[in-house]
Amino acid sequence: QENNSGNKNMTMAGSRRCYGTPHRARGSFVPPYLLLLTLLSLLSIIPLADSRLHTANASSQCSLTEQEFTNDPAIQTMDFDLGYGPQEFHAYVQPDVSEFYREPSGSRTRKNPIHKGWAAKFVNMSTQRIRLFWDPADGRGGSPMSIMGPFNSAGTASFPGHQFYITLANDENVVLARFVMKPPQAVYYYDAITVDGDADATQSNLDALTHDQFESYQEHVDSRAFAKQYFEFTGREYLAIYPRNAPSHKIWRADHFDQEHWVTTRETHFVSVPKDEELGGVEKVGSQRVLKDGEPRLLQQYRNPEPMLNMTLKVLSCAPRAFEIDNFLSETEVNHILYLATGMNLHRSSTAGDSTRDAQRDSTKSTRTSQNTWVYREKDTIVDTIYRRAADLLRIDEALLRPRSAEEYPHMSSSRSLAEALQLVHYDPGQEYTAHHDFGYADFSRKDQPARFATLLLYLNEGMEGGETEFPRWQNAETRKGLLATPKIGKAVLFYSQLPDGNMDDWSHHAALPVRVGEKWLMNLWVWDPEYT
Repeated sequence: QENNSGNKNMTMAGSRRCYGTPHRARGSFVPPYLLLLTLLSLLSIIPLADSRLHTANASSQCSLTEQEFTNDPAIQTMDFDLGYGPQEFHAYVQPDVSEFYREPSGSRTRKNPIHKGWAAKFVNMSTQRIRLFWDPADGRGGSPMSIMGPFNSAGTASFPGHQFYITLANDENVVLARFVMKPPQAVYYYDAITVDGDADATQSNLDALTHDQFESYQEHVDSRAFAKQYFEFTGREYLAIYPRNAPSHKIWRADHFDQEHWVTTRETHFVSVPKDEELGGVEKVGSQRVLKDGEPRLLQQYRNPEPMLNMTLKVLSCAPRAFEIDNFLSETEVNHILYLATGMNLHRSSTAGDSTRDAQRDSTKSTRTSQNTWVYREKDTIVDTIYRRAADLLRIDEALLRPRSAEEYPHMSSSRSLAEALQLVHYDPGQEYTAHHDFGYADFSRKDQPARFATLLLYLNEGMEGGETEFPRWQNAETRKGLLATPKIGKAVLFYSQLPDGNMDDWSHHAALPVRVGEKWLMNLWVWDPEYT
């Protein structure tokens, strides 16, 4: 995102819950909530028979086969045991940095980035509503960050030595716990149930829990144990709650720097703006909006006459996975978006046939100058086309990026789009957005843990000084400085907030650097996985 405004076993003995660490063999008792999750996971496989699931338009093509998307070489089998017997997990293990240069492992050494921040997550392992504060540690009062319900989580980007504390939500004078950020630890737990060194007090707290509270607490206990083993295997903190499924959408591979992928789409560029009466808002709903393979694209007469548009993704960074796509938008489309959001034309298109239309629009400039404006897919056909093109780029069915009919993906819990509205962001000199993550932490009641999955940045102008998109912690062997993506009209930058194993990607830390001279305009498109909440 850029704008300037992420042991155990307990058994029942009569009415008494017992807390211990017995080792169970494979195939022995599994807690009911795990059985339920397993059943739901198996049931979710059924809709995979729908050949359109998570695929782009059937007429589009790409440089990776289905198998190459699925068989990510960075996925390794991790053996772990939570006390229920041996289990396996397909974990993402970041390759040695030398491989990003197509060189033998160990031939290069990773540079430690100048930026020392990282994701900090706080987990409420209690039945109380609590409030999280950042502590300036200078005698002043803390700054409230968020309220966490029972067994919920919250997070922010932080730095070594930063301090936080937790109070009751309804009484800020009762401090329950304090935390000091110490890398590489990213996840901090407030556990009000287990009392270290006092088994009787722990048992008493367990006995006071309701059945549902006990199950919620046990899930966190298991997740905490899993995270410890995950860190030992991968070297990364586990920022999700175990178990979280791998993303249901495809993730483009980033095996080495400058690697290129290509994908074609029938959603070709608009080269002139249709008349207002033709453009209009999108009135069709649900499956009525599906375009069949033999049908022309919407308002084809205003588009580039070529039947297909080739989009080339070039790897900027392997960790995080970030790509640039030149000419994702035409200048006509850029001007149209800016006009919709602000009433302004910032650049004149050199495309034949646009000048008269632009002059008409300049005469009706609006005074809307808000720094954040939302543009919805249904606004008009050009915006709808941008979503369809983005779906092809991401290899996702366009139906998932709009409200759907009942017969479209009936297995999903909601018919909502997985994509947020396009967000237009404007920066004046001196404005910035410091390093942050786009992912967040779902409400504990959502066992599928929906979160932002991919971010597509669309640049709408160029030529300013500053204003680059920075990935300050990208993994490389040449510099400690951040990776900079320079704005260019029509260019897109794609990066993922999730790893192929379902964990959040802490390296996806990114910033909008200050504009020094001029101004900056861009759009964010966020896509969620597995659903949008």
